[in-house]
Amino acid sequence: MTLNIAMLFELGPDDSGSIGGGVELHAYSISKELVKLGHKVTYFTGAIPNCREKISIEGVNYKRLDFLSLIKRSYNPQQLNFTRQLFFLLKTKLTQKNKILENEKYDIIHGHVYSAGLTALSLGKVRQSKVINTIHGSYYKYWKQLVKNPLTVLFYRQMEKRLAPYLAKRCHYQIHTDYDFAETVKNWCNVKAKAKINTVLNGVDTDIFSPNIKPNLLLKEEEGPIVMTTRRLVVKNGVLYLVKAFKKVVEKFPKAKLIIIGDGPEKARITKEINELGIVKNVHFIGMVANKEVPAYLAVADIVVVPSIVEASSISVLEAMAMNKPVVASDIPGIREITNNGKNCVLVPAKENEGIADAILNLLKSEQKAEELASLGYEEIKQNYTWEKKAKEIEQIYYKTLEKKK
Repeated sequence: MTLNIAMLFELGPDDSGSIGGGVELHAYSISKELVKLGHKVTYFTGAIPNCREKISIEGVNYKRLDFLSLIKRSYNPQQLNFTRQLFFLLKTKLTQKNKILENEKYDIIHGHVYSAGLTALSLGKVRQSKVINTIHGSYYKYWKQLVKNPLTVLFYRQMEKRLAPYLAKRCHYQIHTDYDFAETVKNWCNVKAKAKINTVLNGVDTDIFSPNIKPNLLLKEEEGPIVMTTRRLVVKNGVLYLVKAFKKVVEKFPKAKLIIIGDGPEKARITKEINELGIVKNVHFIGMVANKEVPAYLAVADIVVVPSIVEASSISVLEAMAMNKPVVASDIPGIREITNNGKNCVLVPAKENEGIADAILNLLKSEQKAEELASLGYEEIKQNYTWEKKAKEIEQIYYKTLEKKK
């Protein structure tokens, strides 16, 4: 059965198809795969400066919404901010919904995270469409580690504790991209809402992220070994702890290089730490790179590190494993779930500098161990984590949703 699907999220690709963070990469990738499966997908997202209101990319139709030009002004490719989420929600509450949907009938309206989930509910009532909400992990258990202001911590924790079960109750199904927060939300829900909660872990494009990708020529000539991380520079991604750990790596391997792919508000703090540690010559910032360009950088890495404090099913880990690279990552639920509890990578306690350093050094000292680990991760990706497979899982939830009376 061919479905007409509306995909909603405040961030999406620009006109060239470049993607910023993980949630929009998920929505973008699932949309493309659903089109390949024969469905029609329209992706409603926020306006982007210097980008068209309507565009088609790889078979997916994009419609960019704005609200008094405020959504466009709030655009930040490095991260989603609360202002953009609020304006995106207000767009559907304070304007004609029929005009947004252009009088088209959608079988499924699928909103990602909270604001777009509420938007999907609002639009679903107008069209009497089935509504799906995806929650992409949560900071609920970690807000105290990420934010200093206790009032801000209280606000966000209470918001999540109310919105997640509310959306599970009101939507036809709620999808989570990690099991840990899915179980937390189930504990907040009544029996009926609990039954609506499903988990579909993230995936990776194995055509783009492949061991056969040619390496970036600028980095190919770098003396090694090369340790790499592909993370936005925000507190929750823990790059500061990797930098602190790298001092010990340089002491054992003076020519070692740490390549940081990404940008964000933590860069100044990280740069200060690099200067104080005296490892300026060993650390290179590449800046923000379009997702489709990341594989050429990963191709030159000897080890990939994902030092996050909190993650859902980490796309960065999946991408590194798809490139047949050994991975060192934080021992947190969202990463354990996709690495066979650490059998396919080296897990270390989050924020533990010594643990990160020792894991990197052990792999650098044992090429055989590194190759075995990389091979295990690569095979896991091929079997279980392609976007095609994940789109089929979501497709089955759509079909199950259409069979429900309410």
